[in-house]
Amino acid sequence: MAMISERVADGVYRCGSERVNWYLVETADGITVVDTGFPAHWEQFDSQLETMGHGVTDVDACILTHAHPDHAGFAERLHREAGVPVWVHEADAAHARGDAEVALTKGIVRLWRPELARYAVEFVRSGGLSVPPLTTFRTVADGETLDVPGSPRVVHTPGHSEGHVAYHFPEQEALFCGDELVTTDFVAGRGHRPQLLADWFNPDHDRAYKSLSRLESIGEVFILPGHGEPWYGHTETAVELAREREKRK
Repeated sequence: MAMISERVADGVYRCGSERVNWYLVETADGITVVDTGFPAHWEQFDSQLETMGHGVTDVDACILTHAHPDHAGFAERLHREAGVPVWVHEADAAHARGDAEVALTKGIVRLWRPELARYAVEFVRSGGLSVPPLTTFRTVADGETLDVPGSPRVVHTPGHSEGHVAYHFPEQEALFCGDELVTTDFVAGRGHRPQLLADWFNPDHDRAYKSLSRLESIGEVFILPGHGEPWYGHTETAVELAREREKRK
C-alpha cells in the first residue's frame, strides 16, 4: 500500500497511507504527534523524523483525537521507547486501555463494497487487530489549551466515539478533526469535500451530526482529517457541506 508523507502547512506534516492519516506538528518549542495511525506506521514515523532532522527522543507529546486502532496504533510504543506522554479524552479511556471493543459488525456485513474491503485488508495487515493498549496516559478536557508544542485547544466532538475530540492549532491555522469530519467516502471511494463518516461507522451518528456545530465558528483553517485529503477553508463552510451531504442521503 502506498504511504504518504507531505508538508501540508507551515510546520505541519501529513503521514500515513492513502486511507489513514496521522500528523507531525513542528514548532520552535518542539514536536507534537497528532494520532499515530497503525502499529505498522512506526517505520515511516522514524523515517519522517529523520528527514526533518530529528529522532524519536525529540518528540515532546502525542495527542489522540480518539483511541480507535487506526489512530492509536504506535502511541504505546512511542511512550514506552521514548517516554513521550500521550493525551486522550477521559471518555475514551476504556478504549485506550484496551477494555472496550470497537464495533466492527456493521462494517463486516458491508465488506462486499470494494473500497471498504481494501480498507479492511489494510487494517489487518497494518496491525489494527493487535494495537497495544496504553499503559499510561493523560486526559484532556473540552476547551482546554494543552501545554504541548503548538498549544492546541481541545474541542470535544462526541459521536464517532464518546471521547472523540478535535484539536485546533491557532498559529498553524490547522484543525485536526480525526473522524468527526473526513474528506473521503469509504463507500464510494471518492470525494474530497468535508463530510461525516457513513452512519454505520458512528456508534451515535446523530450526536456526531450535532457535534459539527462545535467546529462551525473556528474560522479559516486547514482541515486535516483522519481519512482523506486536507481541505482549506472556513469551518462554517465545511460544516455546511457536511450537513448538505447528510440531507441528500
